[in-house]
This record gives sequence, structure tokens and C-alpha cells, in this order.
Amino acid sequence: MTSLRKLSAHDRSLGDRARAWAPRSRWARLVAMSMAPSFQLLVGALIARRPTRVTGLAALAAAGSASLIARALRDRVGRARPGPRAEGGMPSRHAAAAAAIATTLTARGSLLASPAWAGAAVGGGARVLTGDHEPGDIAAGTVLGAVVAVVLTRAVGLLVGWRR
Repeated sequence: MTSLRKLSAHDRSLGDRARAWAPRSRWARLVAMSMAPSFQLLVGALIARRPTRVTGLAALAAAGSASLIARALRDRVGRARPGPRAEGGMPSRHAAAAAAIATTLTARGSLLASPAWAGAAVGGGARVLTGDHEPGDIAAGTVLGAVVAVVLTRAVGLLVGWRR
């Protein structure tokens, strides 16, 4: 067995143990289902307010880019989800978008960065508990989202001269 297969097997085992320890509940499903709308509301609120509009637009661009890249990678990787959904789950688009938003908020010095990271962690954990993803899917999506946000934030910052 190759080391990548071993890692995948360990990841599946970790996900199975988490789901056995915390059986699927209405609360986990509610949290998992509210992850995307919560982050969409956050970005919308940032865009709606003039003082945070640039940060909101940057977060929107980073989240959209991260989500598109995650989708393309997910289709290539083709790793099955733990639950009944047919499409692949690696990397998680939800985790990529949430991490991109939280990273953008961090880079822009927003006071909302820590709550965004907390929401991303809780939402990602809930998606593991509900069988939407394995822990590695969430971790890969988080890393992808953070990298995309850093690259975009720096590139746009150089173009428009962002200070903070």
C-alpha cells in the first residue's frame, strides 16, 4: 500500500471515529447547512458598508476563486465522499471558501477575522460529522482557500496600493 493510500485510509478512519463518537444529529446538520449562507451574509454585510466594502469585495473574489479551484481539483482527484453523495469531496469547496474569507479578513486587519476562523472550524467539523467530508477534505480545502486568498490579496494589494 502506498503512503498516499495509507494516509487516505487513516483519514477515513479518523472521520469514521468522529462520526461514531458524535452520531449525526440535527445540530450538526444545521451547522453544516448554515456554513455557506453564514459566510455569504458576512461578505454581503462587508460589501454593503462603505468602510468595509473593499475588504468584502476582496473576500468575495478570494472565496469565489478558491471555490472554483477546489471544484476543478475535486473533479480531478475523484475521492469519494463518506456519505451518499456521488461527486468527490477532496478538497472541500465550503472549507476553501470559508478559509479564503477568513484569510482575507486576517490580511486586511479586520476584527471579524477570529470569528470567521472559528466559524470555518466549526462548520468544517460539522461537515465531517454529517458525512459530507472526511477531515482531510476539510484540511485540503482550508489550505487551498488560505493560499488563494494570500496570493489574491497580495496581487491586488500591489496593484491598488492597499495599506491595511
